[in-house]
Amino acid sequence: MNDLHELFVHKLAQQYYVEQELVETLDEMARHTTNDRMSQGFADHRDETRTQVQRLEDVFAALDRPAEARESAVLDGLEAERSELESEIEDDELLNMVYLNAGMMTERIEMTAYEGLTTIAEQLELGNDVQTPLESNYDEEKSAYRELETMAAAKDLKSLWDRLTPS
Repeated sequence: MNDLHELFVHKLAQQYYVEQELVETLDEMARHTTNDRMSQGFADHRDETRTQVQRLEDVFAALDRPAEARESAVLDGLEAERSELESEIEDDELLNMVYLNAGMMTERIEMTAYEGLTTIAEQLELGNDVQTPLESNYDEEKSAYRELETMAAAKDLKSLWDRLTPS
């Protein structure tokens, strides 16, 4: 990798991998959480994520490159941690907290990735065919994060917080 454009394509390929992997992960979390609101939120974001995958494919097309996925150590690490905790935790409500936290961490990472991609795209003057889909994905990630924040403060999780917080 010798230039900013290749770095951009590398980071784009990583984000493409992330979004593809998250479709399955969000589906799993939607099925496994026992909190109805969280389940619906994960299912809704799974559907948004499918659209985000398509937008990234559009970005590759705008660059006249085939869409390629490149592994992301950050996502793989988060997934490994979530999987490990799932195998160790028997309490459904505590597992819901794992999912909530995993969702929030993932959204923050995705927002940062899209900020970086957008910054590089602007520097390279790649145009609206590249920048607009990236900005749309970023906006959806921000919205998903805000929804998770709202869930964390919601009354339906208050009893869980009370039960899990030592007196």
